Amino acid sequence: MSTPQHSRLINAAAKAALRPLGCVQKGRSRTWLDDRSWWIGVIEFQPSSWAKGSYLNVGACWLWYEKDHLSFDAGNRVGSFQPFMVDEQFAPVAKKLAERASQEVIALRGRFPSPSHVQTWLAAKPCTSIWDHYHLAVSTGLSGETAQSKQSFADVISDPDERPWATEIRRRAAEFMRCLELGNGFEAEVMGTVKRTRSLLGLPPLPEDADARFE
Repeated sequence: MSTPQHSRLINAAAKAALRPLGCVQKGRSRTWLDDRSWWIGVIEFQPSSWAKGSYLNVGACWLWYEKDHLSFDAGNRVGSFQPFMVDEQFAPVAKKLAERASQEVIALRGRFPSPSHVQTWLAAKPCTSIWDHYHLAVSTGLSGETAQSKQSFADVISDPDERPWATEIRRRAAEFMRCLELGNGFEAEVMGTVKRTRSLLGLPPLPEDADARFE
């Protein structure tokens, strides 16, 4: 099946705006990735089921939980749907979308250069889900605030949700908690999780000395 013309225009604009930043297209999709080692920026020129055109979603996906799918753990929809009518009308629209995406990528890089910045961002908003507590626990632990990390992991473990995915989060939180209680191995365990997640997502492996890249 040939690529629709509006998708061609989006891909061309994204290539011009995002490739110079080091972002990589995910296969032949309208999703681009900004690899930051322990997290990735996700740039999605999301199609609509009811019209030709594109939404723009940009966010950070933390890699310290094993999964085979992308997520928007920080950030999401940027602006409104941009409809395609004709090539001449949509080409500059696609260019603006891609330029806005590049701006959001640069902003994310500046916002989350280290786990302590993730911790600060999470701590500034209410933790309303088991995921919020989990991400806060990991980022706090990597920031060296062991007591607070243990408390956040305890919040994960005590969550009453019995769905299978929630049970798995609690199991993983308990494993991380044991590392904290032993007083060693926490960062190595988190980095091991990051490396396994990268493999599941088809991302290139990190160098052997990547344990220092949380800083």
